Amino acid sequence: MKQTNPMAQLQQWKANNTKKLVSDGGVSADSVHPNALNIEPVKSAVKLKFEKNQNANLHSVENTQGNEHNAPKAKYQGKLSFNPLAFEYAQLSRQFKLIHDSNRKCLEVYPDDFHHKLKMRGECVDLVERLKGGGKLFNELAKAADLTKEQTILLKDFNQANGYLISKFAEVVTQIEQLQVVANA
Repeated sequence: MKQTNPMAQLQQWKANNTKKLVSDGGVSADSVHPNALNIEPVKSAVKLKFEKNQNANLHSVENTQGNEHNAPKAKYQGKLSFNPLAFEYAQLSRQFKLIHDSNRKCLEVYPDDFHHKLKMRGECVDLVERLKGGGKLFNELAKAADLTKEQTILLKDFNQANGYLISKFAEVVTQIEQLQVVANA
């Protein structure tokens, strides 16, 4: 039976047209074709400096005792460490990831145009402040009123969505600030 799903067709074609044994000479032990080109983009000095700083930050706290499982755990602060809306709004979360990638790429490829990202940072800061202020005002008004069960549920949903947007825009602000530090270093 012929498959109608294009992805399934592609997988079937790959299965039929790819040699799987090292002895056949089709694929090496690390599953890389021997004739495949390994071309990587040239990294700019800014990108290398950024990667060096990122690696330094990742490994700044090393466990020299060899007991990684005894590392101190983050204490529960009363809030979830993630917002469930990040999963519900996967496409919006993806758009914020694309913004992060765009910011990083702008600094690497077009460092002279990074001032546009600094302007975006200012806009995000303003938006975060307005969202926080509006949420605070809305909650104060809600406390003064006698809410029904449905209104309480709507308020909770609003606070969750507001927190999601605040955290995503704050992440953009933080990333641009970090990139600016790297660019000025």
